[in-house]
Amino acid sequence: MRASLRLLLVLALAASPALAKKRAGGGGKLTVAQQRSMAELGGKFKWGMTHEDVWKTLEEAVHVRYKDLIAKEGDVNKQDDLRKKELEDVDKAKKSLVVFDGKKSGWDTSIIDKEFAQKNDESMIVMWEKDQRRFLFFANGKLYKQFIAFDAEHPIFKGKSFDDFVKVITARYGQPEMKFSQMRTKDDMVVDHMEWPTAGDYQLWAIDQSSFYGNFCLRLFNPKIQAEVDKAREARSPKRPSGNALIDAVTRPDEVAGDKNADVVDEITGRKKR
Repeated sequence: MRASLRLLLVLALAASPALAKKRAGGGGKLTVAQQRSMAELGGKFKWGMTHEDVWKTLEEAVHVRYKDLIAKEGDVNKQDDLRKKELEDVDKAKKSLVVFDGKKSGWDTSIIDKEFAQKNDESMIVMWEKDQRRFLFFANGKLYKQFIAFDAEHPIFKGKSFDDFVKVITARYGQPEMKFSQMRTKDDMVVDHMEWPTAGDYQLWAIDQSSFYGNFCLRLFNPKIQAEVDKAREARSPKRPSGNALIDAVTRPDEVAGDKNADVVDEITGRKKR
């Protein structure tokens, strides 16, 4: 059965028009406007910020948002409810801080499990925004990366494919280059991410996580610091496996009966309901 699943996956990947291409252009220099737009994607969160800097910036933004809501609300009791919700939102962000010190965090198998390493002076703060989540990553206590996960049901992207998502992003940031990863046990290549040229201290990737997690994602990071983080990871711990969760699930060797991934392709294609 596992062999048939592997074959089905390979055929499905080969049938995709996007995967049939070896490159998607790109690699050129961004315009000044595109570089500015890429920096603006990070919002008020600038590289080098500490946890405290981020919390302060977040608290200010939340206060402004709730101040407007409170001003529009005529009911005194509902105003008090909004003030309470404001404090809860700020507290939630502060409590979301995760220090990757070797303990299981709940994020070790998740949409961002390849964005961090344990015991490498890395940490993360999570922000819950409308129709998206923003993950802020720190190295040695300094912000260097944001990972933005858009809900596939977001009004702009609902019913759209990853190709459609990339087209929307391309309209703002220019043409990306298609990057590939190799399947573990085959010579076949699969799209890993779409990558835009570096714009100073910023680089942008688009990643398709819609199959497993229902999200289209953007990875905005400082390429210089990311290279330093990767080097430190390599020195401190064995290289982490790369690739795609779907690819890994169906190409790993057969496991014992009852393997929860045995029917993963059927579940994703809708042939089997959970």
